[in-house]
Amino acid sequence: MTTEPHEPRDPLAWLSRPIAGRTVPARAVELVRACLDRLVQMQFVDRAVALGSLTFTALVPLMVIANAYLPGADSAADSLIRRFHLSGSTADIVRETFARPDTTRGAISVVGIALLIGSSLSFTRALQRVYENAWRLQARGWAGSVAGLKWLAGIIVWATLFAGVRSWIEDLTGPLVSLIVALGGGAVLWLFTPWVLLAQRVDWHRLVPSAVLTSVGMTGLSIASVVYMPDSIAESADRYGSIGIAIALVSWLVGAGFVLVACAAVGAVLGGETDHPPEVTPPASG
Repeated sequence: MTTEPHEPRDPLAWLSRPIAGRTVPARAVELVRACLDRLVQMQFVDRAVALGSLTFTALVPLMVIANAYLPGADSAADSLIRRFHLSGSTADIVRETFARPDTTRGAISVVGIALLIGSSLSFTRALQRVYENAWRLQARGWAGSVAGLKWLAGIIVWATLFAGVRSWIEDLTGPLVSLIVALGGGAVLWLFTPWVLLAQRVDWHRLVPSAVLTSVGMTGLSIASVVYMPDSIAESADRYGSIGIAIALVSWLVGAGFVLVACAAVGAVLGGETDHPPEVTPPASG
């Protein structure tokens, strides 16, 4: 009895297997196209640059003040030095640029705090619009500002407590466990952020892809920053003095803005936003 030779199995045959009426390559191309379309609709570059700039002018000063008042929190200078692994003269310039906590407390006034909260809300509105555009939702006016205040309170507490916990875990266990904690904590933060800013208009489980992507992206940016930022800050400080630190920091924040906007767009597509039409404001009756 003879047996006929069989054709060798194609290891990539699964790519042409129909899934829900479409092949895997077709689905992948459709997904990439949907993500690119969403980025274009969101004005990706403009949103990212605006978000990074507003972070520097609004959120960074707020965190400086919060660090000055919250017990056990590092100063803004120490936080930057630890995050970017700065040392030597570069660390000294950073300490000279940022006021000490006791100096910060002495310079704060009620009017200054009010102005700072107002500018911080401009940042939360910008971040809110990123997620609203990603999910094609309408702005909510005053209710959106209330959601922004809730998010600001949450982010201040999270940034202060989580940084200390992560540093303690790294000292106790090593960098690998610290990295896992950073990814997990980041996922929680970036799940909390759109859920609050969108006022629970999107189910939390649909926000999971965006949260995971943003956590991975921001953690990757932080790791790359350890290599890139010390030289960048040192070079800018040598050329321009204290203002050079601001230039380097703004550049990093704009990069973070690109990561946030890209992950919000892709996360919305992966979360199934394309299954639903965009919100349409009903015409006024008359």
